[in-house]
Amino acid sequence: MPPSRRQFLSTLATTALVGTLAGKSAAQAAPPNIVFLFSDDHSVPDLGCYGNSAIRTPNLDALAAGGMRFDRGYVTSPQCSPSRASILTGRTPHAVGASRLHVNAHAHTPNVPQLLKSAGYHTGALRKVHQGHIQRDFDYYGGKNKPTAAFFDQRPKDKPFFLWFGSVDPHRDYGPGALDPPHEPATVNVPDFLPDTPEVRQDLAYYYDEIGRFDKECGELIALLEQEGVRDNTLIIMAGDNGMPFPRAKATLYEPGVRVPLLANWPGVIAPGQTSQALVSLMDLAKTWLDVGGAETPESMEGQSLVPLLRGERDGVQEQVFFERNWHDNWDPMRGIVTDRYKLIQNYRPEVGYIPSLDLLRSSSFDVVKRKAKEGSLEGPLTWYQETTKPLVELYDLEADPGEWHNLAEEPAHAERVETMQKTLGEWMNQTNDFLPPPKAAYRNREDNTLDGGAIWWE
Repeated sequence: MPPSRRQFLSTLATTALVGTLAGKSAAQAAPPNIVFLFSDDHSVPDLGCYGNSAIRTPNLDALAAGGMRFDRGYVTSPQCSPSRASILTGRTPHAVGASRLHVNAHAHTPNVPQLLKSAGYHTGALRKVHQGHIQRDFDYYGGKNKPTAAFFDQRPKDKPFFLWFGSVDPHRDYGPGALDPPHEPATVNVPDFLPDTPEVRQDLAYYYDEIGRFDKECGELIALLEQEGVRDNTLIIMAGDNGMPFPRAKATLYEPGVRVPLLANWPGVIAPGQTSQALVSLMDLAKTWLDVGGAETPESMEGQSLVPLLRGERDGVQEQVFFERNWHDNWDPMRGIVTDRYKLIQNYRPEVGYIPSLDLLRSSSFDVVKRKAKEGSLEGPLTWYQETTKPLVELYDLEADPGEWHNLAEEPAHAERVETMQKTLGEWMNQTNDFLPPPKAAYRNREDNTLDGGAIWWE
């Protein structure tokens, strides 16, 4: 072959190779798509990947196996609207006026869809958002009945996208027909805060069925990402909005009320099979998504980006997480803080005992609790339901007492820990303009020219 011919072909091959590499580099540098899979009233450990072998969640288990499972993911509130307000604004519920059920965050508060749109993202939401002002800021809202594919049919193909998939599962009401075949009541795991009766087992089986239906829909959405050819450049986050809708769970600050599933899968970025023990607040998701999307992050936004955790560059982002409980068809305000081992709950209505939310009050599980209380047959820790008051302060060692049954707050050995955690909690309440007063221990002493709980101000 003449040298000129060989030189031409060599140049052509080199040009093609450079073009291919440049194309790959451009594709890799493109901002990733972001998909948020959001269940409604769903506690840890109720996915197979969290060790519940009785529940069938193959799609989410596969998502966890290919990415990262967070074991210490907490909501800012065990209530739907406040929790969602935090996720969408990256701020504490009371700081944005969304402390109560069915209340929107302040309209002037910057939110995730606004900020991602400014960075060039096409934003969409399907099903439940439960924050009306913010819902209107999405480019596309699919409502309750639109098929998932409708979002992909209308999205601009030249833009990265953010998709919020807000399921209504496993929220009550419950009944047969959510999943075929259904879960068998005999196989469910009855947590230690519920009586083990046939009625409770059936209630839990229905709960499992709705989680199974959510898992199936997640699998269908992931298949659409594959079909669209975008799966490899998509960060998928899955979480629950608050705890399971059962007594002593939803609308409480105990672990079943505030600790939720949290999974992350990002091909080529998150190494498969990762498990994180880092303390994470779902409020952190806002900064994470903005970080991933290259969007501006307002100075007012709280939380921490999880990107260093996802990339394996850090083991943790914060030393404690805060949460709150306010009005939820009843008034039982609480504030809480959790560290790597301990949790403190400050109760603001200690004169009353446990008050279930209406959906739990009407549940078959709570019917069993009420019946057993009347019969005097509640045993062991379940007699907790019959307490007519609650402690002003609760402190639990989550390592030694994962069920949170043994309150350490009045034990002398833990007095210093209680005071330290109350002060930290109070500082957070002050910084976020909480409408409730911080705990007494959060006030400095008189030597600092301020009042403690027993000072006489005119001295």
